[in-house]
Order: sequence, then C-alpha cells, then structure tokens
Amino acid sequence: MKKIIKIILFSMLITILSINVSFGEDVEEFVRVRIRTPRRFNEQAELNGYGLITVYDLSSGKLVELLQLDNELSVLMDSYFDKTYNYLENNNLNNALIGPIHVRIKDNKFSTYDEVKSKINNIEQKIGSGFYPYYNGSNYHIYYGAFTNETSANNILNKLNEIGLTGEIVNSNRKNVVVYNGNNEIVFLYSNNSNIYFSSKNSKLLCNMIKIDGKAYRGDMSFNIINDSTLISINRVDIESYLYGVVPSESPASWPIDALKAQTLTARTYAIKNLKPFSNYGYDLQDNTYDQVYGGYDSEYESTNRAVDETKGEKIYYDGKLIDAVFHSTSGGSTEDSENVWANALPYLRGVIDEYSNISPVTQWKETYTKEDIIKRLNLYDNDVRELYSIEITRFSENNRVQECIFHTDKGKITYTKDTVRSVLGLRSLWFTIAGSGTNGNNGFYFIDSIGNGIDVPSRGSIIDSILDDESQKEEELKSNNLNGLYVISDSKTSKITTTDNLYFISSSETSKVKTGSENSDGSNYVIQGRGWGHGVGMSQYGAKQMATEGFTYDEIIKHYYTGVNIK
Repeated sequence: MKKIIKIILFSMLITILSINVSFGEDVEEFVRVRIRTPRRFNEQAELNGYGLITVYDLSSGKLVELLQLDNELSVLMDSYFDKTYNYLENNNLNNALIGPIHVRIKDNKFSTYDEVKSKINNIEQKIGSGFYPYYNGSNYHIYYGAFTNETSANNILNKLNEIGLTGEIVNSNRKNVVVYNGNNEIVFLYSNNSNIYFSSKNSKLLCNMIKIDGKAYRGDMSFNIINDSTLISINRVDIESYLYGVVPSESPASWPIDALKAQTLTARTYAIKNLKPFSNYGYDLQDNTYDQVYGGYDSEYESTNRAVDETKGEKIYYDGKLIDAVFHSTSGGSTEDSENVWANALPYLRGVIDEYSNISPVTQWKETYTKEDIIKRLNLYDNDVRELYSIEITRFSENNRVQECIFHTDKGKITYTKDTVRSVLGLRSLWFTIAGSGTNGNNGFYFIDSIGNGIDVPSRGSIIDSILDDESQKEEELKSNNLNGLYVISDSKTSKITTTDNLYFISSSETSKVKTGSENSDGSNYVIQGRGWGHGVGMSQYGAKQMATEGFTYDEIIKHYYTGVNIK
C-alpha cells in the first residue's frame, strides 16, 4: 500500500512539474522599445487614450493599477518652460512661466492613491485648488505648484500654516515627470526612478493601447529622463504585437507570405536575443534601423499580422542558442562572412551565393563624388584633411567586399577597414570599386596619378567592372569613365592622359576609342560603383522575396541564409 501511495505521489509530482514547464514556455514575453518617431520634442509628449488613461506601476514585475486620468494628457520633464510650454535651457530662464520648484506638505505619506486624493480634496476645500499627488515608487505625497523660483512659493506656505500644515520647498529640476490634463492642470507627478506606465483599453481590439503624439501603439507607454536632459518614451509591448509593427516596416506587406514569415522569424529572434533587463535607460530596442524599424499599430497589415500569427513563438537557433539574426536589403549576388564586416566570426553567418537577391532595384548602383566631397566626409571623422591625393583599395574579401581603404592626404595615410569604410564614404554597401583621378588598386592596366603614385586598376572594376560578365559590357564601362589627368605607362615612356588624347581599348571583337575626359571635367571626380544595399550579412530581404516567389518555404529561406541553424 505504501508503495502504491509513493508511486501515486511521484506521478502527481511529475505531472505538476510538467505543467509548470509548459506554463513557463507560454509565458508572454515583452519588449521595451524606445519610440523616437513621431516624437516632436525631447522634453514633452502628448498622450491620448481610447477612454480613461490608466496609470500603472510595474515595480513588482506585473502591472498594478494606481489611478485613472483623463484621455488627453501632456507629459513633461519636470523643468522650466515658457507660457506655450517650450522648454527653456538653464541660461534662458527669464521667460520661464513653469518651473520644477514645488511645495511639499511635510509629515504626510500615503500608501494608496485613494488616501492621498481624499486628503487633497479636504485641503482644497479649505485653501483652494492646485494640489496633486506625487509618487516616489512606493508612497504618495501631496505637492503644489510648478514655480520658477522659491520666492513665488512663499504664499502657499503661509496658507498651509493657517490650516495647521507645514510645507517645504522642493527643487526637482529634471528629476521628476509631470503630467498635465487637457486644462493644463498638473494631475500627477512622479519620480524618474519609478516604473510608471500609461495605457487605455481599446474595446474594439480588446487590448491595451495608447497614442503618443498622435500615433497609436499596442501595449503601454512609459517615460524616462536620461542624460539629465531628455525625456524618452518607451513602449512596452508583448513580442507578437511588437512584430505586428516591425514586419511591415521591414518588408512590404505585398510580398509573398513565406518571405514575410522569414522576416518575422529574423525579427522575433533578434528582439528576444537583445532583451536587456538591466538596461540603465529602461529599454531594449529602438524603433529605427539601429535595431529594427517599428511603426506601431498604424503600420499593421493583414498579411504581415498573418505571418506573425502563423509562426507564433518560432525562433532561429544554432547549437541550441538564439542567433544574431541580422539581415539587410540586398546582397548584390553573395552575402558576407560576419568577420569581414564586423569583428566576430560567427559559424551561422557565413557568406553564401545569392543569385535570388539580384531582383533588387539596388543590385547595382553608382555614386559620383568630387574630391571636395570626400574631404568633407573624411573631416566628419575628425581628420582635418585639406588635400586628397589618391584613394587606394588594398584588400577585398572573397565575397567581393572592401576590407581596407587607404586615403592618401596632406595628413598622411588615413586607413579605414570593413564596415567603417562604408560609413565614412556614406555608401550603400561595402561591395564597391572607385574610378577616377587618384584611385589605386590591382590590374594589368597600370596608371599613375599627378604626383607619381602608382595606380593599378583593380580587376573588380576601377575602370572595368568585373561584375559585368559580358566583354562588350566591360568595354562600354571603360569608355564611360574619365581617364583625364592620369598617366599611362608604355614600354617607351610615361605620358599624361589629356582630354585631347586618343586612347583605345582592344578586345577580341574590335578596337574602340576610350573617353579620356571632357572640356567640363577637371579629372577630380570619383565614380564609385557598387552592388547591394546594407552590410550584406545574414538574410537578404530581396533574396527572401525571390526565393518565396520561386516556391521556397520560409524555413528553407532561413536555412539558406543562416548556415547550420534550426527553427523551434
């Protein structure tokens, strides 16, 4: 009998444990997104609800309702503003009408909003309105006013004394968040250290939603003062609702469903892997290309919501761990190894041949810079350059992307590597070559610039673009480039090429004259030709679109672009 009881108890224990595990897997995950758009000001924001706006405290890890306010609120950093609520810096306070100086009633502390509100009503019946609750994260206090100086606060101190209460002056400049109603009355003040969220119930969608500066978001909105100067807004939203706003912002909703599902998996994996529970600023991700573009509820489409719903919870793993699911617009013909763009070599971020990506309108591109343009770009990176003599691309990856670029200047050699090159030159991708006055590389054609530096025209296309497989196309490309100001070396002499010279390209089919310059060209332009858009690592979005069009499923797309991964 005892054995039977032990077996039953053991079976019950196993059942309970299995239930707990299944619950754990179904726990809703949330992401906190810093909302930069459509924010119009760094110090204030407008909130609108779908009914009363509820104020929550998330300190315990769950939303606990504190109070309810009107459906139209203004949220400001507690600081100095003029009469039209324009923020004033500390050196321009003469026009301040609103300030961060308050009167706090001493020896009054309340544990609930109902208690503090009842006390406020009692005080206002005696000496007039203007009092409001202040919340420090655990208790409420009673505050009054938004003064610009302490002298202005003396009047209310005297009134408090007349009814037997003692007040004290508090200056909380840029330490609190202040909330106004539609009548420009302060209705709530709370410490920046509090974990306060605002939301309202959308009865149509049966979820919490809030509008900030006119744009709707699912979930809740919080505010945090960072760098002692900026009031940021943070949307806390469950991961699936977050994806509703990400997928159509990253891939057109008209694309094939499996392309949208592939995008969903990359976005979900990226978001979960980048959760930062101990972030000093209180958010995990931003709503722009620094992380993933997130447009909130206003950007949602039926097709992209379907892609999210039909892949709910699915993420991408390598060796049992979430991957860094990076993606880009257009590979240009092959993706890239992670270490050739950034620092770390990740086994699942290997370059692959990607002919599917070539449907993109930015598979090939061209930019023309003057010498002055490049000097300006170099100086944005604190180089203090006045003269640019030549540009030398010294290394390419096996997947055709620039690994090192040297700028020869009056300040000496300035070298940039990997993705920094793309940033310095402001280019769409690292898959590029440069043609023009003062370009260096490797090829059988050998030129030198006006100060005698050797210039090898690289096989990837300083003059001849190796992307063009057809010989006649290469010839046309050569004809279109400007060789004016360079020197050609023959077996008898070194000669400078001018606009009056006749230079010929000899191919298997014919001999053709090459353009050496024009009357309007000084030979100082740099023609940069490239392929693709983005860093080139991971999934190509246009490639995913074409693969889906050709009948590949979303899991096949994922496994093409991420080496050795699985989905679960």
